[in-house]
Amino acid sequence: MKIVLNKCYGGFSLSHEAMMRIFEKKGIKVFPYISDWKGATTCYSKFSPDKLKHPMLLISVTYFQKDPELDSFSQDWTEDTKYDPIYLDFNYNARNDKELVEVVEELGKAASGRFAKLKIVEIPDGASYEIEDYDGIETAHYGFQIGTA
Repeated sequence: MKIVLNKCYGGFSLSHEAMMRIFEKKGIKVFPYISDWKGATTCYSKFSPDKLKHPMLLISVTYFQKDPELDSFSQDWTEDTKYDPIYLDFNYNARNDKELVEVVEELGKAASGRFAKLKIVEIPDGASYEIEDYDGIETAHYGFQIGTA
């Protein structure tokens, strides 16, 4: 079984290109917007690759399932969103997700997020595993029973 780990300081994250490919493979249509946090307000602007080169750490991409059909908009953190953002959560138990593995294989280095270096490792099929994280560097432990009886 193949699983995806981050092998550098920083932490597991995917590039925008990888996220878009995973959504495509899962058959989910999304509308990407650049998110920029300014205090209690999040400012969104229609995605453009050059906006990702901004040096600020608080800039990221939010994926909406419903097209806001706006070039930009702001939202206070206390407001309910009306545009239905979608998040793919590749927590430690989901690192063998079929589409995640396929996209990391396809894109190689380009699949890694800003502070990540993703690597596919193989463990025995059906093995239980846990992922340990030390400052973002991940190690998989497998071959034992996880949980308590």
